[in-house]
Amino acid sequence: MRCKFCNVEVDCKTHICPLCHEKITPEEGENLSPAFPPKTERSQRKRHTHFTVTNIYLAASTIMFIVALAVNLGLHQPTKWFWMVGAVLIYGFLTMRNTVMSNNSAWIKAFWQIVMISLILWLAQVVFDDVMEDTYWLLDLALPLIIMISVLTLGIISCAVVRKNKALLYDTLFLSLIGFVPMILFAFGLVQKVLVSAICAGFCAAVIACVIIFARKELVEEMERRLHW
Repeated sequence: MRCKFCNVEVDCKTHICPLCHEKITPEEGENLSPAFPPKTERSQRKRHTHFTVTNIYLAASTIMFIVALAVNLGLHQPTKWFWMVGAVLIYGFLTMRNTVMSNNSAWIKAFWQIVMISLILWLAQVVFDDVMEDTYWLLDLALPLIIMISVLTLGIISCAVVRKNKALLYDTLFLSLIGFVPMILFAFGLVQKVLVSAICAGFCAAVIACVIIFARKELVEEMERRLHW
């Protein structure tokens, strides 16, 4: 049967299109196999356990944050560094859920890493502003460097496995577009030092050009597969 919304061919019994998630109905007389194998008796058993990785991490993180809060406030320290402890613990949880245990594409995982690390650096700038004279380097330098390292890492991996996994080229292309974000922030006055931001934008532009020039065929094939051209 064929989905009338996105025109994709569906060759299994299902009421939801796997591409656009709209409702579809099979035509009469079609003999299609089930989308999933029937459940066995063992798979139907419900297993309830509280000792999951997520619950253990949340319990340990809560204890660590309470201890950090008690020590920080108990010693009457002027810097509220317990907020940094909480931010790092939240970062670890989001990394575990959105990267390690996630089926998202590589560029989405890298994007969320950049966002979370940038937020931690911004919080560090706010928390330690009273003990550091100049903390603007945390955002002006760290954010472009994180983006360049992420793009370089993903680019190297995609070059190594381009024949087996063309999707990484697509991911590298979209992640490289994030490299222009520091220049946009500079245009709005949120970044004060333009040199590193300009280097980041130039580096990502060079990566985009290399992907288009040297892997144009594989990139087009991957875009045709995803966009159904």
